[in-house]
Parts: sequence; structure tokens; C-alpha cells
Amino acid sequence: MPRSGGAASRILGLMVVLAIACALPFMMSGFRVFQFTQVYIYAIALLGLNILTGYNGQISLGHGAFYAIGAYTTAIMIDKWNIGYGWTIPTAGILCLVVGFLFGRPALRLEGLYLALATFSLALAVPQILKYFE
Repeated sequence: MPRSGGAASRILGLMVVLAIACALPFMMSGFRVFQFTQVYIYAIALLGLNILTGYNGQISLGHGAFYAIGAYTTAIMIDKWNIGYGWTIPTAGILCLVVGFLFGRPALRLEGLYLALATFSLALAVPQILKYFE
């Protein structure tokens, strides 16, 4: 028998969790906030990997390359161009989206070992390319 008010209770629960998540950084030390931020960053990266390997059964070794592209973009924009932190994250995401599309469009035809090798080549090439932007 379905519960009445299920959607309303879920929305209320989500609002409570969001309120706690917004208030918690103000009640914790800076080190703990840094730790939780790192955990959430790695969780987002692993969720993307889980979608590809867990649900599709495809092996991708190039996730670190996109992670590096986003990190380098953010670091260069903050350090050399003095752009605010809030603007760098969307810009890095858009750049990773463009690079992912340019690499992923031809890789759509690959699967299995060939996809793993193609993404591995991306993972090897990106650090060499990023050295030119230091």
C-alpha cells in the first residue's frame, strides 16, 4: 500500500539535508571542510567512472586526463589571469566538455579493449600537452 505524502516528505527531507549541508561548513574547522571537499570531488569523479564501467561495461582510463584539464584550467586562470574562483569552475567544466566531445565523438565507435587503449592514450598525452601551459 503506497504511503500518502511520499513526495512531500521526500522534498522536506531533501530541504533539511540541504540546510544542514549549507550550515555545516560554518561549524567545522577549515581542515575538516577541506577534507569533505576533497571527498566530494573524488566522489563526483568516481560517479562518472561508475556510469561508464558499472552500467555500460566499458573500460575508460582517461578520466584522470579530464580531471587534469579542469585542474590546470582552474589553476592557470586563478594564478596567471587573476580571475575569481567562482568563474574558473564553470570555465574549466566547459573546457572539459569541449575536449571530451572532441575526443569522445570519434571514440563512440570503439568498445572493449580498443576504447581502453584510446582513453589510455589520452591519459598519456594530456600531461605532456599540459607541460606547455605551465
